[in-house]
Amino acid sequence: MTLIRQIIEEFLKQNEAERRLSAHSLRGYRQDLSEFLNYLRTHDVEETDQLNLPLLRGFLAQLHQRNKKSTVARKLAALRSCFGYAQKKGWILENPFSRIRTPKIEKTIPPFLSEKEVGLLLQEPVNASWLELRDQAFLELFYASGLRLMELTGLDWSSLDLSLGLLRVMGKGGKERVVPMGRRAIQSLTTYHRALEQAEQRSEFKISDHQAVFLNRFGKRLSDRTIARRLKKRVEKGNLSPSISPHSLRHSFATHLLNAGADLRIVQELLGHASLSTTQKYTHISMSRLLEVYQKAHPRG
Repeated sequence: MTLIRQIIEEFLKQNEAERRLSAHSLRGYRQDLSEFLNYLRTHDVEETDQLNLPLLRGFLAQLHQRNKKSTVARKLAALRSCFGYAQKKGWILENPFSRIRTPKIEKTIPPFLSEKEVGLLLQEPVNASWLELRDQAFLELFYASGLRLMELTGLDWSSLDLSLGLLRVMGKGGKERVVPMGRRAIQSLTTYHRALEQAEQRSEFKISDHQAVFLNRFGKRLSDRTIARRLKKRVEKGNLSPSISPHSLRHSFATHLLNAGADLRIVQELLGHASLSTTQKYTHISMSRLLEVYQKAHPRG
């Protein structure tokens, strides 16, 4: 008999040691697995031999009451992975979650901005403070490179080559990729870096993390939440859709490249997707553009 809590702890330790998951993914796994543990406590279940199908279905029903299908699918994936690890280790004979079906998720078109909306969002501020120049720099870089939010916040100056216009980023699963930055992003980063140094010289604040590219007002690495909050201010200022999130810039990056004729596999590489099928969701958006061009250009369109 094995304690479920021990299995979860060992699984998380192993993933942390091997760095197969990003800090963001590891945090999500920990939350999802802790939720399952809390559910088991309410049923006085501690050991693997107490797990049964009705118990697991009860947890699944609870998940569906509180979450979207995509969230339920993510939580089940974490549990399936954890108990699959336990099965490989020989701690259990069968993965109990192999008999639980993942909910079918409808394919949705990710929200994205039009090129005109991007122009409104990235309008350069006049007489800007170093904080506003920082915002301009991370928004320009977000759109120019299609980074994930965690990749953006985790950037170090040593990963950027402003002369070549390239950056090196560590993506999901510890996979490294090189991504171009674009002229506007390079200009914004250069301006921001200069303003950052000047602000420190004027003793406005003290930089505590000299490696981090994007800093908060206390000189520490910028958080995901701050980026989302600062983006929301820009969205409101430009009278843009309130549904626009940091991830919308990544979606916009992919969509605009495909609309301009970029090869799907190149976009896959730039986004850091392990599977081409993940990138293919953007073709649904591009298809509308393709049909529009066809109807205008074809004699009988």
